[in-house]
Amino acid sequence: MPASLSPVRAARILGSIVFLAALMLTRSAHADDTSLSPARMQATAHRYYDDEMTVSYLFAGFGAVTAGGGAVALTQSGDFAHGFGFSSLIAGSLTVLGAVGYGVAVKIRGDYYGGLADTDLARYQREESEHIAGTTSRFWLYLGFEIAETLAGAGIATYGFAAKDDFAKGVGIGVATQGIGLFVIDVPGSIRAKRYQDDVRTFAPRSGARAGSAGFSLGGAGQPLGASFAAAF
Repeated sequence: MPASLSPVRAARILGSIVFLAALMLTRSAHADDTSLSPARMQATAHRYYDDEMTVSYLFAGFGAVTAGGGAVALTQSGDFAHGFGFSSLIAGSLTVLGAVGYGVAVKIRGDYYGGLADTDLARYQREESEHIAGTTSRFWLYLGFEIAETLAGAGIATYGFAAKDDFAKGVGIGVATQGIGLFVIDVPGSIRAKRYQDDVRTFAPRSGARAGSAGFSLGGAGQPLGASFAAAF
């Protein structure tokens, strides 16, 4: 029995690590500022996409560890270990693939919007306002899916305990662990995206001003409206 429960203990430890790492990513891009200068807005844009790239690594790492834990569990005997192993290996592998795709997208978007911020803040503000608004509007879909995945796993595990079905217990715990981990990573991301959206939306460059040009003059005022869980992905 202790050997079969080792995946659960590992999942708890992993969840704690993910939670602490995710909390580090909730920092505001304008921690001590009530307004954003042009230089600060440029730095904020680059920092946001740098943080998103870090999140893609975090997703990939979480998926790799859970998939690896599932592979190890499959080498153990018992229905619980096999159920946990199959669900963790499949879900973890899908998470890794999703993280790779997300990382590529972040790189492309970061290069584009970061480049705009460095060369034409007026155009950057217009285009990034529209882009980041779409991002924040979709967060509720991502978080909702992760909550549903967690509840589904909990439901399967509950059935397993009621029916004394060790395989169902393992599957349920594996699925729930994946859902919880993804949710813990995504919640800080939704807060960070909302803060960034507030900065971009309230930053007001003068029309036609370009960074690095002669006579460049921008007025930057950004009053953060605060992050809201209701403004999820």
